[in-house]
Amino acid sequence: MVRSILLATTLSLVTTLPLAWKWQLGMRRTAVAVAGLSVLAGLVIERILWSLRAPIGIESTVVLTWLLTLGAALGLLLYRFFRDPERTVPLTRGVIVSPADGEVVYVRQSQNGMLPVSTKQGRRFGLSELTKTPLQMNDAIVIGIGMSFLDVHVNRAPIAGRILMKRHFSGLFGSLRQPPMVFSNERMTTIIQHASMQVAVVQIASRLVRQIVSYVAEGQQVERGQRIGVIRFGSQVDLVLPRRPDMRVTVEPGDRVTAGESIVAVYASMGKRIPVTKPYGPDLDDALVSSTSATNPDQP
Repeated sequence: MVRSILLATTLSLVTTLPLAWKWQLGMRRTAVAVAGLSVLAGLVIERILWSLRAPIGIESTVVLTWLLTLGAALGLLLYRFFRDPERTVPLTRGVIVSPADGEVVYVRQSQNGMLPVSTKQGRRFGLSELTKTPLQMNDAIVIGIGMSFLDVHVNRAPIAGRILMKRHFSGLFGSLRQPPMVFSNERMTTIIQHASMQVAVVQIASRLVRQIVSYVAEGQQVERGQRIGVIRFGSQVDLVLPRRPDMRVTVEPGDRVTAGESIVAVYASMGKRIPVTKPYGPDLDDALVSSTSATNPDQP
């Protein structure tokens, strides 16, 4: 039994680890999960064969264990992918929450409508090439959030306001590991207007994405943290914020964020400057409460 389980575990790892690397699932996490599932599958197979009094060769036992392991791994992956848990939206005034689950892959500043991204041939990219729509701002902050298969793929409104514009743009389905694909792939851009401030959420397709679904309509009022859409099978969501004196980004590349819960930026009303520290704590909360309007939690 031990030998068959070891062989089945090795075969399962050889099968799944290349996919884990390709889909950015985390090699160590995948290895531990697959090894555990393989051991459990081996015990189940051995128990079934013993109860049926059906002696079979070690090769057949290994194959059955391998197939059961792959089936269990696929089921676990689909369960994690299609989750849509409720979220506790922060009530603190003057905060902007993440529109997506995942890892912050970059924080970029747009100056005069141009982003600090270029190809080897010197080709530069503009903010309008990311959003494909006109914005009130040329100077902006762009937070890119990469989503893996294991992340929740339902996206949420980063701020309360009115859906000013929602547009779907056809494009390519290239790997987002290549920077130009961020500007060339298919996308959905949703612009939320609150008072004088616009915020754009750009859902960007990846190589495996074939469906970007919006839950909102133009003119609709949304609350901070409300579900606004879903993007399936790994992708990226970019959040475009206005660059203004009172706007402070509170995340950096490598940070993990949760849609509707993680604070990615803070701002104060009337252009007041506020101190920003990490991690978030009572000092930041108190500063925001004291420096923003008491009548509207999202008053810019």
